[in-house]
Amino acid sequence: MKTGIFRDELPGERKSIINLLMTGYLVVISILGYMAFYLSIQMGQIDRVIHQMQPASMTADEINVIKERLSMTTNRLSNEAKWIAILGGLFAVIGGIYTYNLVIRPLRKLVTYAETGEGELPEIKVNNEIKQLMTAITGHANPPRDNQSAGNS
Repeated sequence: MKTGIFRDELPGERKSIINLLMTGYLVVISILGYMAFYLSIQMGQIDRVIHQMQPASMTADEINVIKERLSMTTNRLSNEAKWIAILGGLFAVIGGIYTYNLVIRPLRKLVTYAETGEGELPEIKVNNEIKQLMTAITGHANPPRDNQSAGNS
């Protein structure tokens, strides 16, 4: 039964956690890289204005207008740089939470089960590395909880 936007898993198909995480990280790095490139272009324009400015041939009002506009621009770029840092931090936290829920929590449950024989096996619906490890440890393809829920459906 198809419940989401993704296709159903094929028999024997292996999904890699690393591929999923790295794709997300590459997207985030690309976005942040583009934003940094944008800031770099803006800073280059400020540098060009400063170096081509000839104060000797300008009036005091013209110099004050340029100072005011450059000050506004540097404040705006400073705010944009802060937002890039905040956005990057937010992406890092979201990625960390996702990694924790996708990898660390199931592995902790699996280690507890393997060491003590007690506890609850993690419910893993896709055939990724953790499910393959769980299958190797338990010795059967479906944990007992999955067999019970399949019989009730």
